[in-house]
Amino acid sequence: MKIFWLFNHPAPYKVDLFNEIGKSVSLDVLFERGSESGRNGVFYSHKPEHFRAEIAPSIHLGGIDNYTTAYRKYLKRGDYDIVVLNGWRTLTEQSAISYCRRHDIPYVFAINGGIAKAGEAPWKAKRKTRFISGAAAYLAPDKKSAQYLIHYGAKKEQIFLFPYSSVFEKDLVSHALTKDEKTALRKELGIAGKRVFVCSGQLIERKNVSQLLSCWRRMSKDDTLLLTGEGSQKPVLEKQAKEWGLSNVRFLPYLPHAELFRYFQAADAFVTLSKEDIYGHVINEALSQGLPVIASQNMNAALHLIRNGVNGYLVSLDDENGILGALNSSFEGMGEHALATARQNTIEVSAKEHLRFFSSLLERKE
Repeated sequence: MKIFWLFNHPAPYKVDLFNEIGKSVSLDVLFERGSESGRNGVFYSHKPEHFRAEIAPSIHLGGIDNYTTAYRKYLKRGDYDIVVLNGWRTLTEQSAISYCRRHDIPYVFAINGGIAKAGEAPWKAKRKTRFISGAAAYLAPDKKSAQYLIHYGAKKEQIFLFPYSSVFEKDLVSHALTKDEKTALRKELGIAGKRVFVCSGQLIERKNVSQLLSCWRRMSKDDTLLLTGEGSQKPVLEKQAKEWGLSNVRFLPYLPHAELFRYFQAADAFVTLSKEDIYGHVINEALSQGLPVIASQNMNAALHLIRNGVNGYLVSLDDENGILGALNSSFEGMGEHALATARQNTIEVSAKEHLRFFSSLLERKE
């Protein structure tokens, strides 16, 4: 089986997935650009091993958008069994979709997640429908993302749901750490506090860390909040924490997985109050370390992975008392349920499901 895949940038979780898929098929990947703005350089440390990759010579138009026609040299060859176009937002992706339609090339339209906008301007909805509809098949990570595709013209029977992951099986802890094990690890990492919570991600306005700090003013001084990551809002948030006297909030830099996961293992719960996430890998990353998750219901991964009261809590951003209630709840026994969820959502499982989907497409062709 020979596959061509167009993707925006070499995000590590995608490179890992491509490497796993590439062990079983011949895979060519064209990345539209070498990096996305605002990302730490360490973010791009994963390299192609089992697939062929090219960074397109493209015109960069802001942090994500770009334009290149480099995809044409691949499509003109005409020897691919499967063509995957990942998204529609960049000029390159729009051009590739139009090219495939003009030349009657069937393609799979893949998304990393999606949320249909309520009250959207008709012209915007029409534009999205123009590019999203018309694919031979679709790949989506969760049911809400599938609804996004249907909203903009895809048919339900064309959509295949795949487990979306940024962790390998080997990354999962063997068991949720006991209280004594967490205490020992906290001592090793220099973490104080009776209870420890961690929040990881880009420190930007959409991630809504400011509301989390506001809630933290009503938390016990014995509760510690670790904020790890970088972003444009970091100086503002540090100032806010200082002005509010939040001595129990500690800012950490961007950390690679191996280091970050040690903090996850040491914590009592992970918390994220993002205003919107078309998915949210970090939720499964936290679960993979046996860590219960408190998350905004505005995140697709939260709706998909969290079973309320079992492996974490879903909260509404409009209900601060509800957020505080979740933060002050018991997390007893949730760690093993968190791990059970993560075991079903590894890169290996995701690759296996992708391959099953691609094989089914070939069977349909035959």
